[in-house]
Amino acid sequence: MRIIATSPVSGSRAGWNSRSWCTGCFPNREVKEEARVSERQKVELAVVGAGPAGISAGIWARRVGLSAVVIEAGEPGGQLRGVRGPIPDYPGWREVQGPELARALVDHLLRSGTPLVDSAGPVRVDTAGRLVHTAAGEWEAEAIVLATGARPRRLGIPGEAAMERRGEVWSASRDAGRFRHLPVVVIGGGDRALEGAWLLAEAGAQVTIVHRRTSFRARREWRERVFRHPGITVMAPAWAVAIQGSDQTQSVRIRLGGAGEIEVPAAGVFVRIGTEPNLEGIHGLPRLDSYGVVAVDRWGRTSLPGIYAAGDVCTPAPYTGVASAVADGMRAVKAAVQDMEGANPFKG
Repeated sequence: MRIIATSPVSGSRAGWNSRSWCTGCFPNREVKEEARVSERQKVELAVVGAGPAGISAGIWARRVGLSAVVIEAGEPGGQLRGVRGPIPDYPGWREVQGPELARALVDHLLRSGTPLVDSAGPVRVDTAGRLVHTAAGEWEAEAIVLATGARPRRLGIPGEAAMERRGEVWSASRDAGRFRHLPVVVIGGGDRALEGAWLLAEAGAQVTIVHRRTSFRARREWRERVFRHPGITVMAPAWAVAIQGSDQTQSVRIRLGGAGEIEVPAAGVFVRIGTEPNLEGIHGLPRLDSYGVVAVDRWGRTSLPGIYAAGDVCTPAPYTGVASAVADGMRAVKAAVQDMEGANPFKG
């Protein structure tokens, strides 16, 4: 396993790795030296995932004196890296862009001294043995924080996989301009769906929203903007049953409540039906709750001893956010410390 020492900005503490997040996402960071570590390391805390929750856990681990490591299979910063619009509600930042906030969080982690390690491939977690296995090395921990985040939920309908293979996975904020004067379909009824529909309509797209219910989870501000926008048509209750097109998406077949099926032209399809937790590679899953995310108590404890969770992996989609993820990371570490010491006034 390779750990790359951090730039002069962060002193000589080890923790930056060799992948594109060093040379691509953070091009101003200088790699100074390489260090090799043994194949199996013992730490008090292993954090799996380097989004806001995992980064917060890594920072707090160092603050409370735990030997710790943060392990990331992709790029650090989590979903923040893909947020192209401003984040207006993270305290202390005025409409910061996602990648900028991701860089600041990662730099804070590196300054703390907790190593940030590139897993060099998939991560496998053995919850019973509290082991983390990667191609880059293995860690045996007293406690593990799962901060693996969530991924967009898929429809599972014909044509969806082919659309993804063609690379037709769009961002409403980044790609709205390409759909000017073109028909698009947005599927979902939450904040992300309605915000995306509004952005596309504002850019000149002809938007159809398809939602399986007549009520919408989205905040009032988005409902009001969308429902009065002349460029948006809402179909509810309705279900997308197939995405059609060979070389590119051409239409969506939609089943209307009690009124058969219709075909709606679409140059692009935006699937916004929520998220599901990233749990691949976790052997011995903790209990999930009714939302399908990892069930935790108020302090981040899962149903398994020594296994904690933080961030989107344990938070239902309507309640996710950067601020809550950061708080989750702190709570999980504090709970782990209390449990290790065997004197926890906060259990339950």
